[in-house]
Amino acid sequence: MTRADFASYLRDHPTIFQQYPELLELVSLSDSRGTASLIERQISLLKERLKEQQSQQHQFIQVARENEQISDNFTHVICQMIGFTNLSEFATEFPNELRTKFEIDEVSFKTSQAASRRQSDSDSYEDAIRRLSNNRAVCDNRWPSNIMSLFFSKDINSAALVPMRTPDSKSPLAILALGSREPDRYTNDLGTAHLDRLGLMAGICFARLQPHGI
Repeated sequence: MTRADFASYLRDHPTIFQQYPELLELVSLSDSRGTASLIERQISLLKERLKEQQSQQHQFIQVARENEQISDNFTHVICQMIGFTNLSEFATEFPNELRTKFEIDEVSFKTSQAASRRQSDSDSYEDAIRRLSNNRAVCDNRWPSNIMSLFFSKDINSAALVPMRTPDSKSPLAILALGSREPDRYTNDLGTAHLDRLGLMAGICFARLQPHGI
């Protein structure tokens, strides 16, 4: 029997020492503090596992609190959007609300019509649209410079681009851009469920405020 076989046997027969208690007298455990009894060793391991579980529980609670705060902030912003009565108010107050509530360095949005005033901006806008597959938000800290310059200043190092849409729109009505100076704020492994919901609500509000439809 190899050591691996013996260890496997003990795992499959955890009551072996209850059946043969005299074997405990032959068990020797030692560490940097010297020789310890089997019970002391088990208690030590249980304490370590308890600390790990408490740490994980603290992390879960922290994540839950952060998600609750995000949900509250989204609710506030959505309530603000419901009260907007014209596009000018939306264009000014909506980005300000996002910057304040979520501590975002820069917030802007552009339509294809606004980008069409310059050929370079129009090309950059179309490039951004192509990257928003299936009308879903995309986060990254490696956006091409032409897209970054379309929405932000030179100080932005990561960004989320969010399609503003309605439930029936096949393509975005506009692109909402959230920019951060921190490279790790918006990375490509970040979940986008909240951002997609924000884009939908912003798109519905934007469409409602259009004077003669889209």
